[in-house]
Amino acid sequence: MFQAREGDDGLLSVQKLDLQVKQARVTSAIVVGDEGLDAAVVAGGLEKAIIGTIREALSGHAALEELERGTRIRVIAQELTMLGAFARYAGIEALEIDYSGADQKRERIYYFNGPESRGYFDNAGRAPYSEAGEKPIPSAPITSKFNPHRFHPILKRIMPHEGIDFGAPMGTPVGASSYGTVTFVGFAGPTGNFVRLSHPGDIETGYAHLSRFAEGLKVGDKVKRMQLVGYVGSTGRSTGPHLHFSAKRAGKFFDPETLNLDGLRTLAQKERGQFDQTKAEYDKLLDAIQLPPALAAPAQPKPAASTIAEGDEIEAIPSAAAVSSAASPQASGHVASAPHGNAVYLTDDELKKITKVDRTTAKYLK
Repeated sequence: MFQAREGDDGLLSVQKLDLQVKQARVTSAIVVGDEGLDAAVVAGGLEKAIIGTIREALSGHAALEELERGTRIRVIAQELTMLGAFARYAGIEALEIDYSGADQKRERIYYFNGPESRGYFDNAGRAPYSEAGEKPIPSAPITSKFNPHRFHPILKRIMPHEGIDFGAPMGTPVGASSYGTVTFVGFAGPTGNFVRLSHPGDIETGYAHLSRFAEGLKVGDKVKRMQLVGYVGSTGRSTGPHLHFSAKRAGKFFDPETLNLDGLRTLAQKERGQFDQTKAEYDKLLDAIQLPPALAAPAQPKPAASTIAEGDEIEAIPSAAAVSSAASPQASGHVASAPHGNAVYLTDDELKKITKVDRTTAKYLK
């Protein structure tokens, strides 16, 4: 930085300022508590700006939205200071996530700058593609691909297939391809029982023809990668049990396979030696960072006593016909009413037996 000053003679004199710019390694460990990640970072002696830097390092590996209460993080970062004061974080060197759930494993991510590869790699030397997600049904084969000119097997005419189909038996669990927010749960005409999720980057994914939904799933819920959203079915306009998985970007359908589902780029063998050496050095540094104590489990509230008195009326559960006709494909954000927060549990045959359906639904079921 240069500073110019005007003299009495009207001329500028310039001098170079020493801002004492320094870059140094900082380490810390935090635990996500009831007040969230922001408070945990400050309690760990870091600036809140580290959150964005961690998000960048985890991109494709995990999401900050998945870090629940009790999650512990060890971090090694590069900090930039000017005149002795914090300026910004230059990046993450390595970090460890110790998830709060008993079924979660401890993960470590390392920054690697090799002869040909650069980025954040996991313990096995793998890095996801930028938009990678996971297959909603990990072991299921793709039985029908994205095809703008597909001949429809039911309508017997050319009609775009705006998604991909996964073949799986009735009742197979379906997971969210990536973390996101539920924007629709309900019956949606030809797509049957349908769940739509919104994701970062103006991307939406859809899960169609489900036999039923995950217990209590509703609009506004935040879901993790591969969190259960429903079960394979054949509701709506369907030839048999399968999952129709769709994707949109900025409101337009695109081929979900371009998301590189389960796609991982792996370091070449000629770079593995250097990566293993880098990893070993960072593992020693991470191990030396003392983790904060694990949080105690939150106290469970006592169940409230029943307040239903004799003679009180209890709201009736809507009929299956009322549920199935309550939503339409255009009803964005609608949550179908059903017992315990679930929506319909109907097959095509069951839907055909319902007498009170709207005309749109009846047309698709002929």
